[in-house]
Amino acid sequence: MRAIIAGLLSLGLVSVSADTSDAARKKQRRTYDGYSQMYPSATPRQLKNARAYDNGGYFEADSNAHPVGSRGWWEMRRLEGNDRFRF
Repeated sequence: MRAIIAGLLSLGLVSVSADTSDAARKKQRRTYDGYSQMYPSATPRQLKNARAYDNGGYFEADSNAHPVGSRGWWEMRRLEGNDRFRF
């Protein structure tokens, strides 16, 4: 009888510890920003403007305010009239 009780208690402790490790792992999961991965050298100001440009929000109309190579950067460069970037 003691062996059965000890076995059930140990099984219960193992299942509880497995549940807490899953919860801790889920809690540590991080969400990564796609813009930060696409433009790793961009400043927070540039990332904010890139998100706003892509989502149709307010953004600064300056090519320096967008990450280099983003859609907003190309559009601002075109509007600024730089001869090197003709389409």
